[in-house]
Amino acid sequence: MHSVTDTRGDSRVANALFVFVVMVAVFIVCMRLFKMPTTLAMTLGAISGGVVAGFGVPIRRLAEGSTAYIPFLLIVVSAAIFMDVLKESGGLNILVRDITKTFYKVPFLLLLMLAVVIMFPGAITGSGTVAVLATGGIVGPVLLGMGIPAVDVASFVALCGVLSLIAPPVNVYAMVMAAGINLPYSGFDKPLAIFTLIPTIFIVLGYGMRWIKGPLEPEKILKGIPTVPKGARRAAVYVPIAAVIALMVAVRVFPHSMPNLGMPLIFVIGIGITYLCGARVNLWKSFTNSFDSLVSIIGIMVAVGILVNMMSLTGVKGLFVTTVLMLPAFLLYVGLFAILPFAGTFLAFGAAAVFGLPYMWASLGTNPVVAICGLTLCISLGAMIPPTALVGKFAVSSVNFEGDYSAFMKRSGWAMVLMNLVGILSVYFADSLTFLL
Repeated sequence: MHSVTDTRGDSRVANALFVFVVMVAVFIVCMRLFKMPTTLAMTLGAISGGVVAGFGVPIRRLAEGSTAYIPFLLIVVSAAIFMDVLKESGGLNILVRDITKTFYKVPFLLLLMLAVVIMFPGAITGSGTVAVLATGGIVGPVLLGMGIPAVDVASFVALCGVLSLIAPPVNVYAMVMAAGINLPYSGFDKPLAIFTLIPTIFIVLGYGMRWIKGPLEPEKILKGIPTVPKGARRAAVYVPIAAVIALMVAVRVFPHSMPNLGMPLIFVIGIGITYLCGARVNLWKSFTNSFDSLVSIIGIMVAVGILVNMMSLTGVKGLFVTTVLMLPAFLLYVGLFAILPFAGTFLAFGAAAVFGLPYMWASLGTNPVVAICGLTLCISLGAMIPPTALVGKFAVSSVNFEGDYSAFMKRSGWAMVLMNLVGILSVYFADSLTFLL
């Protein structure tokens, strides 16, 4: 009886392994040979797994998976439109000028505030690319005007862009993993803020403060940034941002008396307030700009939903969990340290589903919130690693760094290794870090 059961178990494992190999092979062939986008390659890989597993093309599973992350996508798109409206109205330009004139006598605070400005668009959209594109051309010249070398400015902007991927309130990696283990995306704001703030302080010290010699001159610092658009008003910057933050906080502080408006509606209200305060921008243009910058994220979220559904259907999910449980702890965490950043390079947000979820499925006894925060920190580093390296490449171009990308990576490497190590240690000691919640 036991031998029959063992044989069936071995057969299921072998079948799941074969399905997984086919999924990976189809994904690689589509990416490398046919040069397909990651989204399409991931979807075809998932469908091929269903076919070889004997399920054909399960339309219902594909439909369910493709709509799994629609609530999160609504948040990302509405936030991106809000940020584009602020940018096009000259709001970010005004904000950077005011911060510089206020804090130039305290360089550390000035650099910290500029880091927050870089991270803000990514924190509310979930896209580090949006963060760098929106702020790199404005913050970069300010940092150069402070006497910081171009390679360090590029590293500063890129690393802040990476941290914006994990900063609250919108961390897409965490959303993917939380949804995969049926965990509500709540209670993440405080630990994610800590995971973001501490590395930011070291980035400010390592890439900014070390180059500051003597007092700063605001006129010299601001000389290189674009001029404020005609008709731009301060009220159209500060009032909408304050209103959006106030609504987000009110829902959490007064949960019984304040209706939960939902993040998409909050950002729509912010856009409306921006117009009421005098901003006049082409809303349709802001919508198309936002969609163009987020289309890859939208596609990957759809593909990830399909992939997770197909992994559950074909037994690959169970194979991953079993493998994680059987691996010695040392090999597991060394493997995560080595694989997660590169997984983020090739799979972007899909890495959270393909590599982050199996660990979470097998480790449900540990504190899931802290573990997810640590995993997201590791995966986000892929946004700087070639060949994709969208955040890194946009950061380099936005500050007009003319050196090789390898020089930029060499300068940024020590910070990336330390951030990766912190992420893995946070996963390992998740149960001991519950005080972060």
